[in-house]
Amino acid sequence: MRIGTFFSVSSQASFFLLSVLLGAAMGVVYDCFRVLRILFPPAAKTAAVAVQDVLFWLIYGFGIFLYSAAVCGGSLRVFMFIGSLLGFALYILTLGNFITGMLRRFVTAVYRILRKVYSFAFEPIVNLLRKICQKPRFVFVGNHKNAEKSSESEKTS
Repeated sequence: MRIGTFFSVSSQASFFLLSVLLGAAMGVVYDCFRVLRILFPPAAKTAAVAVQDVLFWLIYGFGIFLYSAAVCGGSLRVFMFIGSLLGFALYILTLGNFITGMLRRFVTAVYRILRKVYSFAFEPIVNLLRKICQKPRFVFVGNHKNAEKSSESEKTS
């Protein structure tokens, strides 16, 4: 008994084009991680990047698995991987870079606006609170030093 594992050329072509779309969809998922790196730049230099990369590749592998199970009857073909990587690369190099650039500009503009709001509304309050909190500390430290000096002078007398 022979199991039919061969696909016609037209079905292989449609599978390839669908895998290109899968790769573009994975590019959108990758852009979500890129947005996190834009929003939290200090975190982009830590182990968070490694965790995000591992998570992305797990999602990518799970997407290929679901694609092969749903569309190709569970069979894996090399052209599926090539098509998905091609779709991913096309998305990242075209629309992905455009979207990321727009998001960078947006995040920079929002940051500048929030910085101005902070400097006008909250920074004077924060500075006042710092001064209020520092004043008693100097009084207590000064009293302690004066008490030490007077106790030393009493011992020597």
